[in-house]
Amino acid sequence: MAKADGKKVKKKKQTQVKNIKNIAYYLIPVDFEIDGNFLGYIKFKRSLSLSNKMLNFDKESIQVVKGNNTGAIKVKGTLTIVGLPNEFF
Repeated sequence: MAKADGKKVKKKKQTQVKNIKNIAYYLIPVDFEIDGNFLGYIKFKRSLSLSNKMLNFDKESIQVVKGNNTGAIKVKGTLTIVGLPNEFF
């Protein structure tokens, strides 16, 4: 395309905006790290299971702390919170 003065017109880049109405659900990843004992970790998972939210444990590693007689563990992982669009806005 050319203007009357002979200069070319640059095409503007169109930004792609997703239409919010077409989003079926959201995934919110959460990284967590827990230091404690195994019983405390089981209580944590139980309290999450009683939640109304849908949660998925994507990654999870449990390591026993060496040299500790109390049974201490260290848990690292990622869980994903799944929610519908009307739950977040």
